[in-house]
Amino acid sequence: MRKWIVALLFVAVPAAGQLNNIFAAGETLDFDLTWLAITGGAMRMTIGPAPNDPSHFRITSVAKTNPSFAMILKVDDEVMSIVNRSDFSTVRYEKHLVEHNKPKDDVTTINEAAKTATRERPSHTPQVVAVPKPVFDPLSLVYHLRSLPLKPGTVQRFTVYADAKVYTLEANVLRTETIGTDGAGTFQTVVVEPKMLAGSIFKDEGAMTIWFTDDERHIPVRIRSELKVGSITANLRTIHSGAGDPQPVTGR
Repeated sequence: MRKWIVALLFVAVPAAGQLNNIFAAGETLDFDLTWLAITGGAMRMTIGPAPNDPSHFRITSVAKTNPSFAMILKVDDEVMSIVNRSDFSTVRYEKHLVEHNKPKDDVTTINEAAKTATRERPSHTPQVVAVPKPVFDPLSLVYHLRSLPLKPGTVQRFTVYADAKVYTLEANVLRTETIGTDGAGTFQTVVVEPKMLAGSIFKDEGAMTIWFTDDERHIPVRIRSELKVGSITANLRTIHSGAGDPQPVTGR
């Protein structure tokens, strides 16, 4: 569940003007988390200008399960990505997770000039790896993909950094599909599935599918990940302007 909010893209195309303006003004997406058709948590994704730094965006994703649901499956994840506003290339990537009731902190800083990524964790020796420019993390690529044409039958290849490793993934744009959510309504969507070409980022996860609105905003309406314990799905509940508190509201 830790890295399941994946994303996709290798081509360094700037965000469309309209979408860039929306991101600059701030956007907050709230989701319900369900497991085996049981709703027991919430997720909030935000994007807006980085504090005191208009040349970068700050993206956050926070997911938490309710106390009662946590007895079955506990999720308490906070992820943040700082990216270049021009091409969404990552410059800083943070993960603050709780696994088996223990905190797990992971911070990566990317030196674009040296083309290196330095990963730091408590009680660990820093790891330095070479990265290309641009390079994306799983969260930033969700938003970078939103700025691209998503035509069914096409495939896009991209490079992503995760856990001190660099991977190549493909984004398969499968089809259009009309879907509905309890909170946000009915949408015409385009369905995208990321595929690993080699190695594995998601050691505890299987297939990933993302439903984006089939319009210029490409809002993620549904994100589904197949885990060993079953399918975890995030269904869009609300859309707000502005990127305020990244903490999610309590899931229903």
